[in-house]
Amino acid sequence: MRKVPYASTMGSLMYAKVCTRPNIAHVVGIVSMFLSNPSKEHLVAAIWILRYLKGTSKTCLCFGTNKPMLVGCTDANMARDVDSRKSTSCYLITFSRGAVLWQSRLQKCVVLSTTKTEYIVITEVSKELLLMKKFLQELGLQGVYSTMIVRVLFILIRIQLFTLDSSILM
Repeated sequence: MRKVPYASTMGSLMYAKVCTRPNIAHVVGIVSMFLSNPSKEHLVAAIWILRYLKGTSKTCLCFGTNKPMLVGCTDANMARDVDSRKSTSCYLITFSRGAVLWQSRLQKCVVLSTTKTEYIVITEVSKELLLMKKFLQELGLQGVYSTMIVRVLFILIRIQLFTLDSSILM
């Protein structure tokens, strides 16, 4: 464990997670929970993630459609963390089929139903989609459509989001 400092490795993985690699967001979040007292297994997991990144270094984010469209995909699992009983929220927002925003983290509160867990992540993504749509409009991109894809108990639900009058949202 002395050859590879765990905290430094986690810092590098966090940078990759936040800036370029949405596919490692969840697993880096899991192994970073043991930053204060890592064991050999945690270091092995961190090294495995580094090997995965090296093996997939040619993988890149691509933007590939002519239609400017924001799509938000959500997922949540109820009370996955056995210590705090908090649920995990995950989401990915793409623009023209390229990932632009992603997150995987424990929710801030403990909920007692799967519906509330999903509601929390849907609310977070809806806010992000509205902010991103407004940002794109400020850049001069008009006619950007927003869609949210929600995974609820293995059923995909597609929700078309409409921009409301800004006075209603404030």
